Amino acid sequence: MNVALLRFPLCAAATFLLMACGSGDSPETEEASPPQSSGNYLKDDYVEVPLDQYLRIKDALVSSNALEAQSAARQLDSLWTIASPGDQLLSSVRQIAASADLEAQRLAFHSLTQAYLVSLESAPLSDSLYLQFCPMAFDYEGATWISRERTVMNPYFGDEMLNCGVVRRSIGSAAREGE
Repeated sequence: MNVALLRFPLCAAATFLLMACGSGDSPETEEASPPQSSGNYLKDDYVEVPLDQYLRIKDALVSSNALEAQSAARQLDSLWTIASPGDQLLSSVRQIAASADLEAQRLAFHSLTQAYLVSLESAPLSDSLYLQFCPMAFDYEGATWISRERTVMNPYFGDEMLNCGVVRRSIGSAAREGE
């Protein structure tokens, strides 16, 4: 078989993936900043509150650090055990805490985000947050996550496609600033 014929579909697929990643349907889409080279996107400090521990999980997944994601999920579980946020949130965070497999953690993180977003939107927030979206996650079904930064840092792909995604909308005080 001709090797050149095999290369063309691979090149076409790679081009399509890059184009799909960069396409956005959001008025808040911004140009992606260049990827950082460190591979560690964790902050130096996270406060012992549920939102910061959620963001710690997100940053651990961006860094492809399954052990840090587990640790943050355990911390979030202990915070939520005191004041239960609901079965879906607890189930998702416990799935992350119980697994050292990045793909399983990322799948559970998707469920965690969906449930946590409902919780965040039902209460007034003083934080400026952004709902971000990757159209390529989970075989092009797409997935969202919550971030404190407007810069897209993708927890579903990490360094493979670090800046793949768009800012869908603002949440909390960032949304009120835009009004």
